Amino acid sequence: MLRNRGLVLSVVGALYGLSAMGDQMALLALTIRLHDQGRSGLAISALVIAGVLPLVVVGPLAAPLVDRVESGRLIVVVTALQAVIALGLAFVTDVVASIGLLALLGVGPAVVSPALLLLVPEILGEENAARGYARLETFRSAGNVVGPALAGLLVAAFDDRVALLCDAATFAAMAVAFLGLRVRRRPVAGTSGNWLVQVREGVGVLGADRLLRTAIAALFAAILFTAVLSVARVFFIRDDLGASDTAYGVLVTAHTLGMLLTSALIAPRIPVAWQPRVLAGAGVLMGAALAASAGIPVFAVALGAFVLTGAANSLQALAIRNLIHARVPADVRGRAFASSGAALNGANLTGTAFGGPAVSLLGGAGALALAGIGTLVVSLAGAPMLLRGRREAGRTPADAGRTSTTGTARPVGPARD
Repeated sequence: MLRNRGLVLSVVGALYGLSAMGDQMALLALTIRLHDQGRSGLAISALVIAGVLPLVVVGPLAAPLVDRVESGRLIVVVTALQAVIALGLAFVTDVVASIGLLALLGVGPAVVSPALLLLVPEILGEENAARGYARLETFRSAGNVVGPALAGLLVAAFDDRVALLCDAATFAAMAVAFLGLRVRRRPVAGTSGNWLVQVREGVGVLGADRLLRTAIAALFAAILFTAVLSVARVFFIRDDLGASDTAYGVLVTAHTLGMLLTSALIAPRIPVAWQPRVLAGAGVLMGAALAASAGIPVFAVALGAFVLTGAANSLQALAIRNLIHARVPADVRGRAFASSGAALNGANLTGTAFGGPAVSLLGGAGALALAGIGTLVVSLAGAPMLLRGRREAGRTPADAGRTSTTGTARPVGPARD
């Protein structure tokens, strides 16, 4: 099977998408469960936070595992544990226990996601990693589209427990499949040692690189404003557009569709050297689309704007991923992925928290305008620094630290798409 690397990557991507679908199914099913139990909005907010907070808090602390342990084995063990936790969620009805189990479930992606990213260059080779990351993102976006719809159908036809059991089945399927896939990424020599020192190395390697430091800071600032969308969207669509539940679903799907099409058709064709300008341009596109939808509250404008926000979201995520791959040595790359993910998820949580007060003060359209204008301003402010670093993107100090699947160092050329 390893002879057909494209097929292997597609299988890995499909498993990643299956896992994303299960995550969306679980969140929707638990949200419906708490609503039907008469729980407050505070309980539902706590549920959402519980699913994301482990990525921010636990991610960097657990990150050395990703570099120390063979990636395929780590994915098998963690997804098997996630299957057990998801099974418990299906049968536990207490709200505190449900939130606690969801938080435990959220620890998994903090380890599995960077481990999956480390497998991509082992499958396709270093020079094709950008194309591989885009394919993984395509499958993940597809899973995010299918998950809520499938969960809604299952809850309507049966109950929330069936949807949660399906989530457990996706983790079990992923664990079993990786047992059969003979894709391996061996730990690099020198990754053992003091755990806390290794945690600091994951953060330090990002801060020591001027281009990565600038790129992550720019995206962090943009996400602080963009994340208001997750709260403002429903108020804008229902109150300002006066749209129906069906139209709401169409607009939410439009955002994910923009992500899916971009990661499948556009992102794989962008060279690494262009990623800084792509990151700057995607932030401007995101801000302009949000501001336009708020300023012209018409359904057709909102539909086009939401497709563009999804496209910008995909370009931002893949730009950071490709820059880290190109500029971070292999022996610390897993920790770098985990640390950057923690920082950006932290920005997302913070922006989401500000979304509630913003909607209360400004209404749906006003909060959306704040998200758009704020994203646009910080993106334009950071653009000159990113554009100055565009030449550095083609020079990859990570090259000397790259390794083969056997852990033996080998020289390679600059990462390119």
